[in-house]
Amino acid sequence: IPWSAEEDVPAVLRAIHDLGLTTSASSFAAGAVACTGRFGCKFASSHTKSHAAMLVEHLETAFTLATPINIHLTGCPHSCAQHYIGDIGLLGASTEDGREAYQVFLGGGSDLEQGLARHLVGPVPADELAAFLESVVRTYLERREPGERFVHFTRRLTDDQLRDTFLPQPAVA
Repeated sequence: IPWSAEEDVPAVLRAIHDLGLTTSASSFAAGAVACTGRFGCKFASSHTKSHAAMLVEHLETAFTLATPINIHLTGCPHSCAQHYIGDIGLLGASTEDGREAYQVFLGGGSDLEQGLARHLVGPVPADELAAFLESVVRTYLERREPGERFVHFTRRLTDDQLRDTFLPQPAVA
């Protein structure tokens, strides 16, 4: 909180915590960005805020990361949450039967890691998204080089390698 005196910081932190709020975030919560979504936008195809909260909660229970994986959820092509620069970008869509879903993009970045995410798959139904992203994060953790960040891992893969790495392969009989 700007202009707080150093000696007031412990009292301010206690007051924040007494309100039921936190002053720290997991690697998933710190990197989550979501637009207003269907709650407040007539263009949105999905409820981005509630889906972001569900994804963060799910991934926090499955993993503890040293560095954030930025997940950007945007409800429509206007891209208010800038899905194209997230490590994992999710663009609201719908399935053929009308369920909320997302197009999934990987490998975007900003600042020193500038680059646009590449499309991986979609639409992935919103109710299947947590399990799908858990698989993506698990695969990254299992196959990365020591200390390699998500953005670097995805960017060293070609488009075909990206799909082969993160998408389930059909069983061969």
